[in-house]
Amino acid sequence: MIPVYYPLLLSLLPLPGLLSASHPDDFLYQIKHQCYYRNGTEDVRFLSRYIYNQEEYVYFDSDRGFYIPRTEYGRLDADFWNNNPDTLESTRAAVETICKPNYQIFEPTAIERKSEPGIRIIYVPSTDQKYENILTCFVENFFPSMINVTWLKNGVEESEKVTASELLDDGDWTYQIHVNLETTIKHGDVFICRVEHSSWTTPREVQWKFETSEAARSKMLTGIVGFVLGVVFFIVGLLVYLRNTKGATRFLPVQQNNPMS
Repeated sequence: MIPVYYPLLLSLLPLPGLLSASHPDDFLYQIKHQCYYRNGTEDVRFLSRYIYNQEEYVYFDSDRGFYIPRTEYGRLDADFWNNNPDTLESTRAAVETICKPNYQIFEPTAIERKSEPGIRIIYVPSTDQKYENILTCFVENFFPSMINVTWLKNGVEESEKVTASELLDDGDWTYQIHVNLETTIKHGDVFICRVEHSSWTTPREVQWKFETSEAARSKMLTGIVGFVLGVVFFIVGLLVYLRNTKGATRFLPVQQNNPMS
């Protein structure tokens, strides 16, 4: 279901309010026209919503074919428009006159637009044994916004300790979302972040292991460097020792027997 909005905003200001943009007596009246495409142009729903000071008081729903009040104030307008054949006929025709023509305009740039998600996993170790470790799956730069992200541990889907951020709008037609998994981690555990998106025909997976994590690789590299340096210093020390030993042997004074004694 893809909504397309056609808002009309009217600001009604009493005369003193014209002197200040933030006058406490400002009033805001809105009309929002929305098209929902549930199966391309084969199944379209049109909504016309009337809002006064952030409260919707009456709306038209093409699925029902008439205006529906939400408040007592809206009931007066709904009764008036529903009993006006010209108004009702014009609004009912909006599916054909507004929604379907605009679908052809937006289809190449918005409806068929696809951007593949990027996936990466960040490991945050716990500094307190009372708390579990956190793995975060960053899913970025995707469009459209509908997406499904799943955590698996050793092939089993995790759901109890999985939390997700709100869908974040990057402002360039793409979105991102962060899905966290709180868990205990042992050597040999395999974690998978699985992502399903309409830009792919099959789900994509990114695997994370503790042994191959950035922290583990850093510790392993530090250990290897320390071992190599230790071997180098040992060899250098041994060579110095052997050289000093040979020098001492070479210049050792030799005692000779005295023939006069």
